[in-house]
Amino acid sequence: MRVLVVDDNRDILDLIERVLATYGHDVVLARDGREALAQEAATTPDIILLDVNIPYMNGWEVCRRIKARRNVPILLLTVRAENADYDRSVAAGADDHIAKPFEIADLLSRIERFAPYQKAER
Repeated sequence: MRVLVVDDNRDILDLIERVLATYGHDVVLARDGREALAQEAATTPDIILLDVNIPYMNGWEVCRRIKARRNVPILLLTVRAENADYDRSVAAGADDHIAKPFEIADLLSRIERFAPYQKAER
């Protein structure tokens, strides 16, 4: 599965990229909102892991723009874990909202939940 990972923290990007590559996923990286939109359009990922607090355009706006064009699963990753933040993620069209810090096993299981969805879409 092709996974677009968007985060402005290089350490988080590196960690997620290594883990996902180990599990056989094709990983595409972006570090801000504009780059996220460009990478999504260029690579058409099967799923997107998107930080909310990124430069140039927050993750909620990136999510809204992508969802307006195509129905791809988007999991928002964020330190913002209040109920209002979760509600804002849902309103933006996110399919899941994962609070940082997260367990790698939890992240992998959430990604795999969307694997059957992607096979049906193709």
